[in-house]
Amino acid sequence: MLEQKWSSFRIRETILSYCKKGKLETTDEREMFLLFAIKRKLKLMSFMVNSDEFSMQFTEENFIDVIENSAYDMGVLLYREYFLILNERVEKIVTLLINGLSENNGMLEAKTFLLKRFISKMNYDQASKFLEAIEKGVLNKSRGNLLILTLNVIKSSCLLIELLEMVRENFGYLDRRINEVKQIIIDIAKNYMDRVDNEEEMQYLLLEKDLDNRDSLNIIYDFDVSELLDNPYA
Repeated sequence: MLEQKWSSFRIRETILSYCKKGKLETTDEREMFLLFAIKRKLKLMSFMVNSDEFSMQFTEENFIDVIENSAYDMGVLLYREYFLILNERVEKIVTLLINGLSENNGMLEAKTFLLKRFISKMNYDQASKFLEAIEKGVLNKSRGNLLILTLNVIKSSCLLIELLEMVRENFGYLDRRINEVKQIIIDIAKNYMDRVDNEEEMQYLLLEKDLDNRDSLNIIYDFDVSELLDNPYA
């Protein structure tokens, strides 16, 4: 999964140290892997999967554990490596990702990246809850606002709009509701753009790459939200 640059001895000693601190059994590979994922210890995760000493078999349950514990950024890394085996408990994964939109922990880009991969499996109830979570999240007046928790409001707005359009493809009868939520996001993003008064900030907002290596301009043109470009610096 990841290049191992530490010596096996050092990695082994580090794992034993974590097990002692966390009062974990070295035979409890599932809990150990989850602990390392939560703590973002990539080398230790890699060692568990790739070394002869552990030869841990990564499963869909491991992925669910990571998402369930809100380590969405690690979920992105794991998805890219193990997406072929993530197909049995998709309903559970989608539910966790939708619930994650209500968490005040940021990582919106990671959450949207993962939701995009599973959105075609979303059922009607999940689609309704998704729309509700997005609307509440962007209208939240506190620090828990979905967009406030991001560094690039425009990129985040575009990623949410993309998800809305993907839901529309599968649930046409939610068209009116989707339009309402989409317009709320567009209004917030446009209001933000109207306050940008220099070219450097505009370039950052529009050209920063997402986890799929696209910039906001790509999504703006793909989903025809050109009103976000009504600024002399755009």
